[in-house]
Amino acid sequence: MGGFSNKLVIKAQDELAAYGGIAEHVSPLKERIGLYWDFLKRPDLDGSDHEVPWSAAFVSFMVNLAGANSTFPYSAQHSVYFYRTINDKVIKKASAFWGFRLSEVTIEPGDIIGMNRSGKPPIDYDWAMTHSDYFSHSDVVVSVSGKTVEAIGGNVGSPPGEVARKIFTHSGGKLLTKSKTQEVFVVIKNFLP
Repeated sequence: MGGFSNKLVIKAQDELAAYGGIAEHVSPLKERIGLYWDFLKRPDLDGSDHEVPWSAAFVSFMVNLAGANSTFPYSAQHSVYFYRTINDKVIKKASAFWGFRLSEVTIEPGDIIGMNRSGKPPIDYDWAMTHSDYFSHSDVVVSVSGKTVEAIGGNVGSPPGEVARKIFTHSGGKLLTKSKTQEVFVVIKNFLP
């Protein structure tokens, strides 16, 4: 695991340690979510805005805190950075982040895994290659042990969301949450030192 990946894991774990178990509309997470949105130039939002999903803002903020600077396609929508990283990989564009099919890579700490939003239909990698606006979710991988992947994300759980840990399991060529409501379709890897 490279330096950036290690930093991303540490930042996500620190965020969970500081804000895990706190509902989005409760201080101090409410204000912290405001910082996620400030980073994306949306100072009008914070954790009290229940109707606005903040999971992509969480991932974008973590990636920036880890030191990606301008190399990541930060967005308030996961689908935007899925589209960009998948297409950068397909055309082999020199880029710090590429989006791979689950079958193409081994998942490692520091990867970002993309999936359908809980309760929505699964998403296909090929379809995501040609679409940049749809409901989705992503989490930062913090550990891998055998067929089990542990990740940390924002806006996790039933509303109100929180910063939380999720467990995924490999099963039949798929990577699913234990509740089987989310299926990973893209693994974003970085090439940063």
